[in-house]
Amino acid sequence: MRIRIAVAGLGIAAAGAAIATGIGAGDAAAFTPVIATDRMTVGVLLDHNETVVLNNSPIVGMLDDPVTNGGVFYIDRASVYHHEGVVIDGVTYTDDISFAGVVGEAAAAPNGHIGIGLTDPAKNDGANYAVTQSLR
Repeated sequence: MRIRIAVAGLGIAAAGAAIATGIGAGDAAAFTPVIATDRMTVGVLLDHNETVVLNNSPIVGMLDDPVTNGGVFYIDRASVYHHEGVVIDGVTYTDDISFAGVVGEAAAAPNGHIGIGLTDPAKNDGANYAVTQSLR
């Protein structure tokens, strides 16, 4: 399990590097680092172009299994993935979601973007990763 977490963590770092080089050099190509101390999350917020580059790279496939199975997702209300599931303490739980699908949906939306980070499982219901999606 720890090996999968480490490999996915390296994949997240590789995704950031690939996105930065895939878009080109300069300030516009720099993704936005995120540190959320309340949830103990460290990650990156990608703009629309960076999300498209990630979606078109093999990295999204490499991260799909570990992030899908070990992550918590904060999905846009307009998403096809935002639907009825089991609600416990105000949180909707569903098995009908994938990291690749969430990234692909955001990449297809005109202003869609995602954020992805490593989290403290003790503060995130056992999740090692957090993914946010915005389609607007």
